Amino acid sequence: MTPDYVVRVAAPEDAERVGKLLATSYPPLMAGAYDERTLAPALKLMTRANPSLLASGTYYLAASFGHRVVGCGGWTLERPGTAVKEPGLAHIRHFATDAAWTRRGVGRAIYDRCEADARLVGVRAFECYSSLNAEAFYAALGFRRVRAFSIELGPNVSLPAVLMSRKI
Repeated sequence: MTPDYVVRVAAPEDAERVGKLLATSYPPLMAGAYDERTLAPALKLMTRANPSLLASGTYYLAASFGHRVVGCGGWTLERPGTAVKEPGLAHIRHFATDAAWTRRGVGRAIYDRCEADARLVGVRAFECYSSLNAEAFYAALGFRRVRAFSIELGPNVSLPAVLMSRKI
């Protein structure tokens, strides 16, 4: 079946569209994995488009043929929240799929683009800071669970998560 969306490189001018996708997809998709007390303050920080990702050339959008953004995600050589780079290792970043578009291959298509582009620059493995609700998605892509941990999103705001990895 031919997909009814296209994956393209995101740009800084996509910030509003990405922010809207994050704000509408994360709450319903994450609600089953986190209680409201944990999720509410985290969502305030997680639903903002990251300007450095949008300008990186390694962050992607899936857009429907009606030009609606239905998915996003990307990768960086730097470990999230740092400037630390490790040879051959990259990090999956800020994936989201519109709740109405889940199970249609959007996330996998974006991941496939990440992997193909990362291989071109010598990446041999990915790490991912997965939310609890996304662990099954990443496992289906071949990631393995390394350990549970908490992502520090801001002062007094953390989110239980899973560190996952995958050789590519």
